[in-house]
Amino acid sequence: MPRLVPSEPDDERPGPVFVRPSGALLGLGALAFLGLLAEGAMGDWSAVYLHDTLAAPPGVSAAGFAAFSLAMAAGRFAGDRLVDGFGARTVVRVSSAVAATGLAAALLMRDPAAAVVGFGLVGLGIANVIPVLFGAAARVPGTEAGRGLAAVATTGYLGFLTGPPLIGVVADAIGLGPALGLVSVGCALIAIRAATLSTRDSVASHTADPAR
Repeated sequence: MPRLVPSEPDDERPGPVFVRPSGALLGLGALAFLGLLAEGAMGDWSAVYLHDTLAAPPGVSAAGFAAFSLAMAAGRFAGDRLVDGFGARTVVRVSSAVAATGLAAALLMRDPAAAVVGFGLVGLGIANVIPVLFGAAARVPGTEAGRGLAAVATTGYLGFLTGPPLIGVVADAIGLGPALGLVSVGCALIAIRAATLSTRDSVASHTADPAR
């Protein structure tokens, strides 16, 4: 059309749409899957656990979810400073261990007040796992930053979407407490596998997740 600005022809051939991810991306994707599964499960089931399992009143049940959400927000605001001071590997290892321990204690004590505190520790502990993993995905050697991030984010948000229904299915079979115990185990696995992260990896962004 005569009024359109002419452009030079693009001689570059587009790369493949689907590529097999490297081992490093698969490892980061698995950790992101567990991290976002924990976020989704706590977001959907923390108040239900307090109300249905521990018979807490509605206000206390809502406080469990609020403690989780507020602690996660506070943890992400402090994330850059923590990673700069201690390194990504240490932050992910310690924070995910805090999440695993806090949730396990909350489930074992079976007390509403302890559960609210424990859920807050989960939020604080899991807050910086996903930003650090996304930052690491963009720095995998031999992989374009966008493709690396897309691969890990896709796998991670699969955990966010499937985690709550999966917890519900397991809860129907063995109870909600043991089902949430699987989330604690997942956080512990993140702490164990944090050694795969480079100490130079930094947080990519602390903006809120699109799914939250």
